[in-house]
Amino acid sequence: MRDNPKIISWQRQRPEVSSFYEPLRDGVFRLFWGAAVVAITVVWMHDTGTAWFMRDLTNADPFMVSLVHAAASLPVMLLSLPMGTLGDLLDRRRFLLVTHFWLLIVLVLFWIVAVRGLMTPWMLVVLTALLGVGKAMLLPGLAAVIPELVSRKDLPLGVGLYSMANNSARIVGPALAGALLVAIGIASVYALSVLLLFVSFTLLLKWRRPARAVQRSTGYLAQLRAGLVHCIHDGQFRLVVARVLVFFLCAASVHALLPVLVEDPGLFGLAWGAYGIGALTGAVLFPHLSRKLNIHRQLSFGIFGHAVGLGLLALAASDFARLPLMLLMGVFWFQVMSTAQVGAQMALPESLRARGMGAFTMVVMAGVGLGAPLWGIVAKLYTPATAIFAAMSLSLLALTVTHIKLGSEALKSG
Repeated sequence: MRDNPKIISWQRQRPEVSSFYEPLRDGVFRLFWGAAVVAITVVWMHDTGTAWFMRDLTNADPFMVSLVHAAASLPVMLLSLPMGTLGDLLDRRRFLLVTHFWLLIVLVLFWIVAVRGLMTPWMLVVLTALLGVGKAMLLPGLAAVIPELVSRKDLPLGVGLYSMANNSARIVGPALAGALLVAIGIASVYALSVLLLFVSFTLLLKWRRPARAVQRSTGYLAQLRAGLVHCIHDGQFRLVVARVLVFFLCAASVHALLPVLVEDPGLFGLAWGAYGIGALTGAVLFPHLSRKLNIHRQLSFGIFGHAVGLGLLALAASDFARLPLMLLMGVFWFQVMSTAQVGAQMALPESLRARGMGAFTMVVMAGVGLGAPLWGIVAKLYTPATAIFAAMSLSLLALTVTHIKLGSEALKSG
């Protein structure tokens, strides 16, 4: 209970954002942002195509489809903190280049196996897990660079633009995957993924990062332990990741079960595109909400809105009816993800940046990786709509419990 005053103080912080576009005036940030957009587009395009590929391979078995998301997420959950530690100890530009090289190798394997018609459901799971290892390197590595390129005052701008990169990719990636699946087939999705990731690799090669001193007074395991200890004992960071864990545990129901709910591959891509458009709409609203709501309330606003969207999605009568609901949920998803990232970044010193964001990514992927098979099992026992409705109920229950607990702590600290 020592850090309750700190938690309450953090809840009152308002990261007021005037414009998301100011950091893009800087050529270095613009180069990094472009590489991030392309790399994350590849991730979303590949994940969308692979989920549909598993649907075809297994006759829409909900558990096997959800297993693809678990295979993509669990390596990130398990390895983000160890990889983030490497990101702090090594030059971050070189670390990202090695990451891109690994991802390129795995994507080429996907393409070769798909072209030759050798893919099986379990081989798809294994290759997806190997790609997840690369994602465990990529996500904390990209996030850790942002504070290097913007001032602390402009950190919400940098985080917001990074979230916009993610959500621009969320529109373009699934839309490209859906179009290619209909017109050509899954092999074309993997071929374009390889091409785009090579473009991102080329952009990073042009980035010349200034040399920075790295603290290496202790060994790797000691450095990893130091990052873990900071994340566990920092009240601000702990509060963020606890709320994010439950949110993504419930939000995983959409990622896991949308391929089963939506029967048309074109509409499947459009549904994820609508989610991304909603997230970009959330980016427009984010500065205005940050002036009116503190971080704690903005997180609650996003979690509540997304939970309501889940309930409506479960009740939707057609694929077309799900499109505006996916857009609505995208708005609230952006509020949760951006606000949580700002809060987490503010809690981290520069020397622990990649480790802290690795821990943050680990928690996000723990929610997705554990939630996907959970809701897949519920959907197989009952129905996909029942599973999504159960996820909504859990999200609202956790939100209520959180507010009761934080209200009690606020009274004690006051």
